Amino acid sequence: MAAKRIFVINPPRFSPSGEHANNFDGLRLVASLMVLASHQFVLLGLHEATLAEGMTLGSIAVAMFFTMSGYLVTESWYHDPHIMRFAMRRFLRIWPALIVATLVIVVAAAALTTLPLHDYFGRETRRFITFNAQLRAYYTLPGVFATAPANAILSAVNGSWWTIPLEAKCYAYVAVLGAIGLRRRIFSLLALLVVAVMYAKTLPGHARDNSFDNLCYFYTAFFFGGVCARQFVVEISRRRLAVAAALATCLLAAALLQHARLAQWAVLVPFTLWFGQQSTPGLRSAACFGDLSYGAYLYAYFVQQLSVHLWPVAPSYPATAAMAAVVTLMMAWCSWHAVEAPALALKRRLRAWFPDFAH
Repeated sequence: MAAKRIFVINPPRFSPSGEHANNFDGLRLVASLMVLASHQFVLLGLHEATLAEGMTLGSIAVAMFFTMSGYLVTESWYHDPHIMRFAMRRFLRIWPALIVATLVIVVAAAALTTLPLHDYFGRETRRFITFNAQLRAYYTLPGVFATAPANAILSAVNGSWWTIPLEAKCYAYVAVLGAIGLRRRIFSLLALLVVAVMYAKTLPGHARDNSFDNLCYFYTAFFFGGVCARQFVVEISRRRLAVAAALATCLLAAALLQHARLAQWAVLVPFTLWFGQQSTPGLRSAACFGDLSYGAYLYAYFVQQLSVHLWPVAPSYPATAAMAAVVTLMMAWCSWHAVEAPALALKRRLRAWFPDFAH
C-alpha cells in the first residue's frame, strides 16, 4: 500500500486556518540549504562527493526546486487562468526581492572592494544592477572577491542566480500554454518532448554541444515534469501501475544508456511531488517564520563568500558553512518580512487592477 501511494499526486492541501498543510514550504527551505552546503565545498576549493555524472547535493536540490515550481505554478494558473494576473503574480514573487537583494549586495560589497569608491560605483556596478533587474544574471562587482588567475565561480557575488532567467522562461512557457489552453494537455507533453530532444542535441559530441544549454534543458525537463504531473493528476492517481511501469522503463533506459541524469529525472520528479504532498511534522510548519527559501537562495552565495574571505583563521567547512547558514537564514527572514510578504500582499488587488473581460 505504501509503495503505491508514491504515485498519488493531488492538488496542494490547505488547513482550515488557510496555512499550508503540506511539506512544500519546508522542502523548498531544505533544498535551499542543500544548495548552500554544496556551494560551500566549491568556494573552499574542496572536493564534493557525487553520486554519478556530477550529481551533487546542489544539483539534486535545484532539480527539486524546478519540479516543485512547475507543479505549483501550473496550480496557480488553474486557480486563476488570467494571463495578466498570472504574470503579475510571478513578477511579485521574483522581482521585488531580487532588486532589493541586488542593491543590498552592491552596498555591502562597497566595503570589500579594492578599488576607490568612485571607480567601484562605475559602469560595471551599474551593469550589475541593470542586468539583474532585467532578469539577466550578472555575477561580478569590480574589485570584489577578485581571484588570480581569474575564476568566474570564485569571483562571483551571486553565483546561484543563473537559474533566475531560466525560471522566468519557464513561467513564460506556462503563460503561453495557458493562452493556448492549458487544459489541452497534449501541448505540455509536446513541450517536454521538445526539451528532451534539445537536451540530447546539446550533449557532448552532438550537434549543438553546449554544456550550459544542456544544463538548462535538463532542469527545464524537471519543470515540465511538474507541469505534466499537475495536468495529469487524475490519471496518475487512477493508473498507478502504468505510471510505475513508465518510470521503471526510464530507469531501465538510463541503465542501458549509462545516463544517470535520466534516472535522476525519473526518481526525483515523483519523489519530490509525493513528499511535498505529505504533511510531516516540522516540515509542514516550516513557514511559521515565513517562506525563507527564496531569500536564502538570493543571499546565500554572497554570505558564503564573506564567510570564506573574512574568516579570521584558516576557514574550515563545518564552521564556515554553519555561520553562512545562520546569517543567510537571518537575511532571508528580513527579506520575507520586509520585501516579499508585502509584495505578495498586493496579489489581493490583482482582480481589481486586471478584471476579467466581459463576455
